[in-house]
Amino acid sequence: MPKVQKAKRCKVIRQGWNEANMCEAIKNVQEKKMGWKLAARTFNVPATTLRRRVNKNIGHKKGDLGGCRPVLGSDVEKELVAHITNKETQFLGLSTTDVRALAYQIAKRNDIPNKFNNEREMAGWAWLHSFLHRNPEIILRVPENTSAARAQAFNKVNIMAYFKLLENCLIAYNFSPENIYNMDESGYSTVQTKPDKIYATKGRKQVGVLSSAERGQHYTVVCAINAVGSFIPPAFIFPRKNMKPELMDNSPAGSICFCQDSGYMTAELMIKWLDHFIRFAKPSPENKVLLLLDGHASHKNFNVLQKAKENGIILFIFPAHCTHRCQPLDVGFFGPLQVYYNQQIRLWLNSHPGRVVTHLQVAQIFNEAYLKAAMPGTAIKAFKVTGIHPFNANIFEDWMFAPAEITNKPLSKIPVENNGTVPSAEEHGPLSSNALSVKSMNQSNSNKNTEEQKLIASPKRTSKLSVSIEEITALPTTSDVPVSMRKPRKKGKFGIVNSTPEIEVIKAAENEKLEKQRAKLARAAKKKLKLLKNHLTKRICQCAIKKMMTKT
Repeated sequence: MPKVQKAKRCKVIRQGWNEANMCEAIKNVQEKKMGWKLAARTFNVPATTLRRRVNKNIGHKKGDLGGCRPVLGSDVEKELVAHITNKETQFLGLSTTDVRALAYQIAKRNDIPNKFNNEREMAGWAWLHSFLHRNPEIILRVPENTSAARAQAFNKVNIMAYFKLLENCLIAYNFSPENIYNMDESGYSTVQTKPDKIYATKGRKQVGVLSSAERGQHYTVVCAINAVGSFIPPAFIFPRKNMKPELMDNSPAGSICFCQDSGYMTAELMIKWLDHFIRFAKPSPENKVLLLLDGHASHKNFNVLQKAKENGIILFIFPAHCTHRCQPLDVGFFGPLQVYYNQQIRLWLNSHPGRVVTHLQVAQIFNEAYLKAAMPGTAIKAFKVTGIHPFNANIFEDWMFAPAEITNKPLSKIPVENNGTVPSAEEHGPLSSNALSVKSMNQSNSNKNTEEQKLIASPKRTSKLSVSIEEITALPTTSDVPVSMRKPRKKGKFGIVNSTPEIEVIKAAENEKLEKQRAKLARAAKKKLKLLKNHLTKRICQCAIKKMMTKT
């Protein structure tokens, strides 16, 4: 018998109808120009859907199928999405629990029918998954810890002043891209900081991965890159007193090693690193080089500044607590390098069973990671996204300054010279934060900030809810404490620090510090001498009394 072929099931695309056609069909049925069946055939829309929408008069917008309609509605969900993104830009992001609890409060306080959990007072996981599916512009991310100091310091006034100083410096010395460098230190450990995800048995409560120790030995690596993608060989700083040749086995070509008790950068090591930098960058008084770096104390030592100036190196300091966005190494290089470094430690442990990573192996492990991360394109992009080269003072979008707008700390005012002028390039003065006239900038920005704070404190009513989301969870605003009663944070100077005036100021400050140390030592010696004298006098008296008693 011939085989009977089964009829193919027709695949129906649910809600595949056109919204405009549905509108026309509803209009014709309501005006009694057609019946609902004829209108459905004419406009190619589902007859049952057309009949239900006409009878219940529920409109013709597409929504979820069946009984799974959004509890809050599309308009309210848009407000909720805007609220979530706003909180995220202010470094006050909402977790899954926060979003579910907020959805419950919105529905409860606005009398919206819902099936949320009244005992736990939050929406269910099914609602959250559907909410994320309907709003793909938001996604669950792992945030990076950002200190309050960074949130406060990265404000528009400081960043605009920084870019103004940088622009003046670039114009005054006409630096070519190959002469614009960034230098920074980064700490590493013999134990990987964050292991990669692995496949494991489903349902197992604890999954482990091998590491060298619970707490590893740390060390510091100094890296430097320029705007055309060249890399200065790294320098290692190990926490030890004596150097061992084995520490640099299989290290990156051209790299050097320092030994220091704590394993961190000091002024003495910075001078030695400058010799290493001069060897590869080849700066000179005729061919000056711009070196961008953070404001660590070891970078601003008098001997360091003097040596840099003698060799044609212009040291430019980033604004305090802003390197997470302004420094190319922090933005584009150290992150991938840390990932590759963790991977190489895991591979080394797998290939050397029974052994642990110590300072004798880290140079080889770091070399493998460094070769993967030190790509010219990485360095070029890092300088681009920070606005240094090509120069772009508007590289940072307005939402990046949102955390600083809600702080109760006043914006830092940059000192201004008496005449408010910018010194010439020969005097090295366009180039430090105390040489930029920003008095009018600060005044205009303070007025602007006051107006913005008023708007934040009393936002315009745009919500369609009777109780808006901002009324349920108010956005943080500035404090009502008067500015005169607030204690402003002490800000470090930024800009060029090894100009002649800056060197003289730092020299005077160091001399004053040395005088205080000498006076402190003199007072301690005088006190010790006095105690010794009293002790000797007391001892002499005791000996005399003892002799008198023996005679008697």
